[in-house]
Amino acid sequence: MDTVEGNTLAPLGVSASEEAVYRMTLRSPGVGIAAIAHGCGMNEESARAALDRLRDFGMVATPDQRTFSGADPVSVVDRLARMRIHGLQGEIRRVASSRHLVESLAEDRRAGQWGQTTELEHIEGLDQVVSYVDEFSFFAREERLTTHPGPVLTAAFDAVRRTDLKYLQRGLRMRTIVHTRALGSPGVGHFVSELSERGARVRGTAGPLERMVIFDRRTALVATDPTDITRGALVVRQPGLVSCLLALFEHRWSRSCALADDLPSATERRVLRAMARVDKDDAGARELGMSVRTYRGHVAALMRRLGAPNRFRAALAARERNWL
Repeated sequence: MDTVEGNTLAPLGVSASEEAVYRMTLRSPGVGIAAIAHGCGMNEESARAALDRLRDFGMVATPDQRTFSGADPVSVVDRLARMRIHGLQGEIRRVASSRHLVESLAEDRRAGQWGQTTELEHIEGLDQVVSYVDEFSFFAREERLTTHPGPVLTAAFDAVRRTDLKYLQRGLRMRTIVHTRALGSPGVGHFVSELSERGARVRGTAGPLERMVIFDRRTALVATDPTDITRGALVVRQPGLVSCLLALFEHRWSRSCALADDLPSATERRVLRAMARVDKDDAGARELGMSVRTYRGHVAALMRRLGAPNRFRAALAARERNWL
């Protein structure tokens, strides 16, 4: 009997039985329902239920409704990850917009019904946000994860800079993701260089980025309005929500690039998009209005920067870095 130990696809929302069925359709393309049920140690009804869910996920194909083949794992994992991240973002937005929940928790806190701390706490105004970041950084012992999704407010910049450099000097590990919009703010480029020189790991991105800070993987601050930090933040101590925020940060981190690696120019982005759409150099060059020689030069340079042995791998690497 074919069995699969563990459930490696669980973080993507796939159960152990569904993963077992999917793996079997990969190993035996065109396999029938009876063979799937036997190979996975289940009855045919359970196998059909698993296959129905896998078809909903786009993980199996069944052209004749009798045989089943597994879809390309690269596409499957990418699709499931995007679905999972989308779900996490929706949950974060719901929590951040739950004003009535915050007010209810604050009332319980005032009444002393929750003891010394609450799992969700709303703080108002930029001064309070800066104060909480300083306080939580002071008590952090391991790592602080930060995102800067947009222009940095002048009113907060000096305080943020002093806090970050102070705790880096103390030995707190820091990872920071900076959006290209933030790099356009006065002094931010120099500040990022200072962080890197003091030991922080800094990456940049042009893709979506939420505004949050996570302390020791136990407490997080999330802006109630991602476009206006002056409106305050939500302090999150609930382990399940902190875990979701961590997963979101790690996803954004994996798709960002070191700032030492310059982000692609507008022309390079156009070449990357052409590489992903067309196979022939002459077609890509014609589409972009450049000579074949110039087009090939851009392609070769991008493949070197991405460390890719071929164009297909280059397109995958560009998507991972959010260049496409």
